[in-house]
This record gives sequence, structure tokens and C-alpha cells, in this order.
Amino acid sequence: MYNTFRIFFVAYLCSFIQACTNNESESKAPSDDLYQFLKVDLSPYDLPATIHIPDETAGIGASFKTKIEHEEDFKWKISAGPNFELYLEDWGENKGRLKEFKTQLLNNQVFKCAIIEENDQMLMYSKELSQTNNTENYEHLSFHVYALIPINGVFYEITNRPEGDPIETTKLMFTSIKSFKPCPTK
Repeated sequence: MYNTFRIFFVAYLCSFIQACTNNESESKAPSDDLYQFLKVDLSPYDLPATIHIPDETAGIGASFKTKIEHEEDFKWKISAGPNFELYLEDWGENKGRLKEFKTQLLNNQVFKCAIIEENDQMLMYSKELSQTNNTENYEHLSFHVYALIPINGVFYEITNRPEGDPIETTKLMFTSIKSFKPCPTK
């Protein structure tokens, strides 16, 4: 009887642990996990928002202190070392900019572009040099992010560098952009 109880208890415990593990993985998508990110307040740079930037544990060489450049009234550059750079631009009330960008992207004659992931405000995509340009000996494949996110009625365009980044870095950038939110009200 005692052995039967122990077997039943161990089986119950294992099924309970398995159920908890399944629920945790369903409710927390890996792309939304910010444990390797630091929250950065952008309000000192005339941008009423916060964003999470990868820290040194992310494995992309982002072991540098986050640097924010704001030389023009409507442009910002956020970097965490040479391997992680995001560019932000104030587009005012132009909420149609994402649709325009996506149309231009998919109609590009120089590059074959493929959307990897998207939502209502963001795109992650790849660019590959089109073979129509007689460049068989030169291969180009890069990964990019594009977002148009409203903060207090102003739309901010967020991109990575024009030449693109490796896919691992681009995925981290996509996660960072998802975390771009208005500063909490005090």
C-alpha cells in the first residue's frame, strides 16, 4: 500500500510539473523574453518613451554602455556597441508610412525581399540581391527591421542600419522594438 501511494504521488508530481512547464512556455513566447535586456529611459533625449536594449549576456558584442545620439530634433541613434544600432525618426502624424514602406519593399527591383515576421506596427525581413542584375558571383543576404510605432500621437519610424545585420542580431532588435513604449505617467 505504501509503495502504491509513493508511485501515485510521484506520477502526480511529474504530471503537475509537466503541466506547469507547458503553461509557462505557452504564455511566454521566447521573442518577448527580456531577461537579457536593460530598460533605457529615452525621456532625457526628448523622446517620451522607454526601450529595452540587449545587455552583455545576449552574445552579440553588446557589452558597451548604451549610447543615445540626438543631434537633430527628429532623429535618434541608439547603440549598444558596434553590432547593435537602431535609428529612430519622428514622422509626425504620418500613420500610413508603414504601408508605403511595405509596398516599396515588395516592389523592389534590385533586391528580392521576404518578410520573416510582422505585426500591425513592425516588419522583420530579409534582402537578397536579385539575379536580374547580372551579379551571379556576388551574393548578398541581409536582415532588417522596420517599425512605425505611435507614442503620444507621434509616429516613430525605427530601423536598423541600411546594410542590415545578422539574423541573430536582427531578432534581438525586433524584440527591442516590441518593448518601445511610452514613459509611464507620473
